[in-house]
Amino acid sequence: MPKEVGAVVAATRILRFLASLRRPAGATEVARTLDLNPSTAFNILRTLAGEGLVAFDPVAKTYAPGLGLAELAVASLDGIGAVRVVRPHLEALADRFGATMTLWLRTGPDRVVLVDRAEGQAMVRIHMNIGQRLPLLIGALGRCMAAHAGLPESELARRYAALRADALPPFRTFLRQVEQARRDGYAVDANNFVSGITTVSSAVLDGTGRPVMALSAVDLSARLDRAAARRLGAALAEAAGQVGRALGARPPADATARRKAA
Repeated sequence: MPKEVGAVVAATRILRFLASLRRPAGATEVARTLDLNPSTAFNILRTLAGEGLVAFDPVAKTYAPGLGLAELAVASLDGIGAVRVVRPHLEALADRFGATMTLWLRTGPDRVVLVDRAEGQAMVRIHMNIGQRLPLLIGALGRCMAAHAGLPESELARRYAALRADALPPFRTFLRQVEQARRDGYAVDANNFVSGITTVSSAVLDGTGRPVMALSAVDLSARLDRAAARRLGAALAEAAGQVGRALGARPPADATARRKAA
């Protein structure tokens, strides 16, 4: 790893703290919570405010995330074209199956972030907040990510042991589910991550075959039985393949072979 720049690391921690807090905070609270030197925290906050990345309230003397962050996020997503490419698929799947459809973007070696969603027309719907971050291996999307991430079993075991869920299956069961996701192109998590909730996911692969995004459906387990989950999974896998090809990924080997045979 290259040498880290302390001020940049501190600024990033401050931005993430303010984003997670969901209310304004003063410089003293920021410094105390993040164990930063008070003058360092103050100077970084003032600099971020000057750049528009945080908003400063001169009356309350507090700071909150600024519109500059939204501009950067939109520019980043627009740069890869992900949201524009995936949005029609999310809406079509939500209309077809009635579940909440979500798009998760891999943001590092061990995290994904929710960048878009489309809700179905069911009377009771599951709502998820844009910007929510989750561990890479959690739930159905975690099985799909693990199926293509190329991580050794020891590393999967280490990360899996750190997960928190309502009913986390044993690691060996997780490995079998990962292999199933690799074969089927999708994974299902019923009541493991959150009791009463079923998620179905399929990974979007880049040109090297690595997972960069995941399409996921979220619904009440009572509404999504095993047969419905299989139909939804197949539809998600088809959509994920189309998205991957639109963004420059190579088609699966079996699909290439079929085309050559034809």
